Amino acid sequence: MAIPLAEVLESEPLRQADPQVRAAADRVGGTVVRWVHSSEVVQIAPLLHGEELLLTGGQALLGLKPAAQQEYVRGLADRRVAAVAVESAGLGRPLSAELIAPAEDCGLPLVELRRVVPFVDVAEEINRRIVAQQVLAYQAADALSQRLAERLAAYGPEVQPLLELTGTSLQAQAALVDPTGTVLGSTGTAEAAGDPEPVETDIMVGGIPLAKLVMLPGSGGDRDFLAMVGERVASILALAVSQRHQPTLEQMANTEFMRAVVQGANRAKLLELSEAAGVPSGEPVLLMAFRRTGSVQLPGVLEQALRQCCPDARTYLEDGEMCALVPLGTSATRQRRAAVLAGLQRQLGAAAVVGVVGPTVQDPGDAPWSLREARLSYALGPAARAGNNVWDSENFVVERLAARELSPAAA
Repeated sequence: MAIPLAEVLESEPLRQADPQVRAAADRVGGTVVRWVHSSEVVQIAPLLHGEELLLTGGQALLGLKPAAQQEYVRGLADRRVAAVAVESAGLGRPLSAELIAPAEDCGLPLVELRRVVPFVDVAEEINRRIVAQQVLAYQAADALSQRLAERLAAYGPEVQPLLELTGTSLQAQAALVDPTGTVLGSTGTAEAAGDPEPVETDIMVGGIPLAKLVMLPGSGGDRDFLAMVGERVASILALAVSQRHQPTLEQMANTEFMRAVVQGANRAKLLELSEAAGVPSGEPVLLMAFRRTGSVQLPGVLEQALRQCCPDARTYLEDGEMCALVPLGTSATRQRRAAVLAGLQRQLGAAAVVGVVGPTVQDPGDAPWSLREARLSYALGPAARAGNNVWDSENFVVERLAARELSPAAA
């Protein structure tokens, strides 16, 4: 559970400190706080999980050399800390430029506390609110779990009624997809708010992921709440999925192979798994990576396009990204690759997704490298778009090389 940073800054204990945002003020509106922590330890960053509001006195921090102040800020930004609030009251000087400039550059909200307040009061007030939200969320999740169990008993192992109840109860779009991206059921009972990140929960049976529950929060929806609910209802959905959608041996082999590719397994293991998945060890392949850019269910959009352009593709969905491996055959490899790229550009031209086609590799053992290069091309951003939403990493060889080997200034 989390509280918006803007709401935290307006809370009574912090208002008494006369807070002023000195850096990254534009990030305050979209930032949430999962916990409030206070510390005077300069090397605190490795001990934080992310999205904390860190309260610290200014005497120790502002007494550091400029380079050390900059390192302090960058360390917190790397840990995705929500914000840092520095008490300047009683020091007789405002926050230093050496602190403000790197915070602005890193997008880390930097708050100056111009009056003294007990940090324990601030932490107690905000953390109490967060814990109260967690308790309510657990109660709501347990209530939904009970209703899902009753519906499972009434309808049997049918996925759709369970998803409809989940979507209606949570005011969210919900879909159940298998590891290849095939949609087993979906419902859209609420209009997704803006461009939300999906919340994914693995549906496991006997240690094997049979599916993922993918939810898009509606207007005012809380991703943390959806994640908590997903964990609570996963066992019920697993029971339904295991009875209606038992994976075949081929599907299980494909899933294990693609998971190994995405996780960057060693070459020997990849070649062994590729043979089991029906991709010969001597066949050239390419990897593709797709992400959504709007309020769409990524698997549903891509499933049809991939079926049209490369029906032999192996797919894997993880953390909002769908990866696909396409065998290219041992002859006319470049022509086959060009046809796949052109077909996907046609099929996905109006879709709210973006994808990158990675370089061709000579056998499945090098598939993780193709995926890394596809992701690197995606990270290049607008420069790689080239007028469509399916990009070719081979058009950006120089940029990829520079991004890997050179400093930003040199690149």
